Amino acid sequence: MYSNKSFQRRQRQQVAESRSEEKFSRSLVRLNAQSLLDSSGNNTTTKNVNSDVVIVVMEGRGSCEGHIGIALHDTCFPEIHLCEFVDSREYTTLKTMINVHEAFDIVIQNGNEERGSTKLLGEALMTAFPEASLQSISSKYFNSERGERQLQSLMNAEVSTVSEGCLRRTLALGALAVLLKYIHETRCVFFRVKSLRIKEMGVNDTCMIDFVSWESLEIVDADDASKARKFQMKQKRTLMSVLNHTVTTNGYRLLRSSVLQPSTDVYLIQSRQEAIEELIGKPQLKDKLRRTLSRAHELDRVIAMCIQTSTSWTVRESEAKINQIIKLMHTLKVIQGIRTLLHSAKMKSNILIEKTEFLKDPRFDQIMNILVEKVDDSLLDGKKNSLHLQNTKCYAIRHFVAVQLDLARQTYEEIIRNVEETGAREIAEYFHGNSSVRLSFSQSRGFHYTFVTRQAESVTIPRYFLDVFRNRTTVTFNSRKVIAYNDRLEQVVAEMFLASDVIVCDMIEEMQPMIPVLYYAMDALSSIDFLCGLATYSDLRDTCKPTFGPSFSISQGRHPILDWDDSEKTITNDTCLTRDRRFGIITGPNMAGKSTYLKQTAQLAIMAQIGCFIPANYASLPIFNRIFSRMGHNDELIRNKSAFASEMSDAAAIVQYADKNSLVVLDELARSTSTEEGIAITYAICEKVLKLQSYTFLATHFLDIAALANYSNAIDNYHFLPQTDENSTKKHKLLRGQYRGPLYGFELVELSTIPDEVIEHAQSLATELRANVEDTERDYDSERRRIKVYMNHRFRECAEYFMDTHGEKWKEEKEAIDKMKALRKYLVDELAKIDSQEQMCQ
Repeated sequence: MYSNKSFQRRQRQQVAESRSEEKFSRSLVRLNAQSLLDSSGNNTTTKNVNSDVVIVVMEGRGSCEGHIGIALHDTCFPEIHLCEFVDSREYTTLKTMINVHEAFDIVIQNGNEERGSTKLLGEALMTAFPEASLQSISSKYFNSERGERQLQSLMNAEVSTVSEGCLRRTLALGALAVLLKYIHETRCVFFRVKSLRIKEMGVNDTCMIDFVSWESLEIVDADDASKARKFQMKQKRTLMSVLNHTVTTNGYRLLRSSVLQPSTDVYLIQSRQEAIEELIGKPQLKDKLRRTLSRAHELDRVIAMCIQTSTSWTVRESEAKINQIIKLMHTLKVIQGIRTLLHSAKMKSNILIEKTEFLKDPRFDQIMNILVEKVDDSLLDGKKNSLHLQNTKCYAIRHFVAVQLDLARQTYEEIIRNVEETGAREIAEYFHGNSSVRLSFSQSRGFHYTFVTRQAESVTIPRYFLDVFRNRTTVTFNSRKVIAYNDRLEQVVAEMFLASDVIVCDMIEEMQPMIPVLYYAMDALSSIDFLCGLATYSDLRDTCKPTFGPSFSISQGRHPILDWDDSEKTITNDTCLTRDRRFGIITGPNMAGKSTYLKQTAQLAIMAQIGCFIPANYASLPIFNRIFSRMGHNDELIRNKSAFASEMSDAAAIVQYADKNSLVVLDELARSTSTEEGIAITYAICEKVLKLQSYTFLATHFLDIAALANYSNAIDNYHFLPQTDENSTKKHKLLRGQYRGPLYGFELVELSTIPDEVIEHAQSLATELRANVEDTERDYDSERRRIKVYMNHRFRECAEYFMDTHGEKWKEEKEAIDKMKALRKYLVDELAKIDSQEQMCQ
């Protein structure tokens, strides 16, 4: 009982809180659409299709200018992510993170628009995400001290990954304060004390890939991104769809985040490789794990139910809680099965041993004991019709647990019997016992009649019946008596759900100390599913386990998407970039395979860094921190950008942020401007990238660019031959050297309606221009230096390989001797070829 003063004080606090909430709602301003408030002053926030994920962004000012703090939460997922990082003026990292997490409900701070920083951020996000819900809120709500208090109050220390340094990240903490307030205002959700998992995201332990490159490199497309759950697609169009063999939603989510942001942690990558290799060696275990995982329900919604409290108490929420408790009990049985499978298999890989230990936690049995005492899941394995599904929830709580619930069940059973008797009587009276008429049940209509007939449009229904709906082969209708029973049944079911909800809430309270183990289970199941999916892909195709080192060397590599479509017809190509020869220029005619090869190299690098085996005979790759691409562009009318402006924007990001740990793929750079300007710009950008020491492939039609190899030993020239019958054995094969073949682009021109005299004149001009380029004096000394540097690296690479394989006595091995002889012969032949070409020119 409250005293008079304490009661008044509590009333004042409630009034103050309600005013604060009203002020917060009114402070929200939508930047890319109408105001959040309608004419009556009510909050009219509309949920975007993908707006279950909320992200709050706080931008630093003054001495912290350029720093970004974010707090991110998926309302269907029981955790919050915090991150603080330094970003470019184009907000490249922020845009990528928003796309990775599909966080399209965005809140930023509004402040002094004249300063320009907030306005610049808002415009950048509106341009990048025109369909997202973008809102701003007053800067006073970005209170880092309040965010720190809430973090320490809500965070479960056992499952959270928040370092001491995170408490000093004022931008991320300020964003957290607004995020929690925003979720409460718009979703009416609170979190229990010490129940929430808060994770600190890092940007240095993942490989950043610009989100524009996701589609241009065929990593993921809009169809993949829009699927909350994986489905096997008939046509594999992207890397994500090729690798997707997961059977759970969280497994798919882990795969997607790994593909879009590959790991740079060598230990994690190698641990995944060991697990995949072990699963490939035990195909029966892998198949059993996948079958067992497919029966598991997602624990994220179960945990969300356990850690969230709502201000409302409705029949719908009570039904959802009962449903989640049933799913939890079923998933705990699946966990027992997976734990038994992994334990009996005696796994050796560290990551699978770690996940097995998580699943052995005794708290799983404690939760199961709590559930078994009050929950009855015996109806789960019965029929799957609508009435049975409703009965599963109505009888989820055991008998004799709650008197009110048992009384409601008796009434429920009586109504069911009465409606069945009424149905049988009315069918016999009006349809003379016709077996095509039956009493049915659905969640939307309750009990009703269904008449199955091929003459649904013309069959006569007695006027006694109501709500007649005709479909192609069925007619549905109802009677007044059955409708009356449906109304009574709905009331009784609501009473049963509310009575069951009391028992469920008691069980949730009892399980609170054991909630962290459900986080471990969620992570373990998603990781096992992720690894089984990669092992399935690696086993279905001819793949190899990549190693990691300073060179980018792939033997007989295949494009993952083409290889999945038809492995027998897929052309294999080698890749060789080293620290000494890190820049490859690829020339050749149209449709020869230049762009496909660039996508292949990027996709293979991504696959290697997520721990997957790759389609090749041998592979050794560096660990890339960033992957840049500049592929084909068209005009962007919405953003008021021409094709040339778009590709220069991409090129600007490359020359500013690429480094020696970056992979850069450039396709026909500066093609949307004049030839002179295009060659000059391409030349200048290539020289800059050479200084950055990035691993680079450039595909171009500008043959003049190939002359760069005369001035740098770091450049190698490659080419593809035109697709003719004469070159049938070398179709789409990457060959060393500059392209010096005929001008086969004119074959495509001849297929058009351009007059013959125009084509002949163009051919004569092209031949003259080609002759001028070929007259350029070759630097034979540079070519000799390049081949010596290249072969020196090959000798060193082979020596290291044989030393690791055979030990100190590797020089005595016949395989090593033969390989070294072959390399020496290749060096001698190449030098002799250069000498003969020089003599012919003289």
